Amino acid sequence: MTANDDGRVASELLYKNEDGIATLTLNRPEVRNAVTAGVFLELERLLREIEADDAVRVVVLTGAGKGFCAGADLRPEPKEVRSRALAPAFPGDAGGDILERANRCLLRMRRLPKPILGCINGDAVGIGCCLALATDLRIASEKARLGVVFSRIGLGPDGGASYFLQEAVSPAKALELLFLGDIVVASDALKLGLVNRVVAPDDLTNATLELAARLACGPTIAYGVAKAAVYEGKNLGLEHILDLEARNQKIAGRSHDAREGVQAFRERREPRFRAS
Repeated sequence: MTANDDGRVASELLYKNEDGIATLTLNRPEVRNAVTAGVFLELERLLREIEADDAVRVVVLTGAGKGFCAGADLRPEPKEVRSRALAPAFPGDAGGDILERANRCLLRMRRLPKPILGCINGDAVGIGCCLALATDLRIASEKARLGVVFSRIGLGPDGGASYFLQEAVSPAKALELLFLGDIVVASDALKLGLVNRVVAPDDLTNATLELAARLACGPTIAYGVAKAAVYEGKNLGLEHILDLEARNQKIAGRSHDAREGVQAFRERREPRFRAS
């Protein structure tokens, strides 16, 4: 938590839910949104709430100020702050250090049966780059830069960096990025497949919300099973993928959205999806 000038306490992770779009904003602009165990504690709590909230149909993850996330905050924390972050903080919370909490958040993001958009407003480096890559679709500002810079301080990859990179690029390119720790500018990130779109900085918010609004009006359950099929199925053979898709299709087929979609098609109108 950080204190405002008037003494009030402001969250290091802001949450807003409007028109089915849940926006999560890393809110430590004074350190380019470098993250701590406490930030991941709050992120995990909110991801649990979002998964259970049928009113949320799409999630946007972004950063306050000029940066998306500068990685882990390496500055020493007061002992009482560190102890508080390590301890369980809500029902079902397992507690843990920054990596334990970060890993659970990254898994929750990938398993969340709703689309997550990364609104990459600035630098996303280290585990901040992993957070960006864990989103399903990424829109980046032209000023954004991405980098897995662990080797620069003598560390190996964490936060799923090696996994996420291999989703987007070849193993050789992933190793190049991990070995050299080079920073990738937005235009090159687009060419590599690390982001889906690049827009002017002033257009980033509107472009993200426009896509989020489109997804929020779409068939959430169908999006969820598509997400599961892509992420769970990429290491499976065709036979297993066919079984996975068939199982998930039965789930989607029982939904209101599927009935509405078929009815709208027959009536030659736009469907009105609502998920349940």
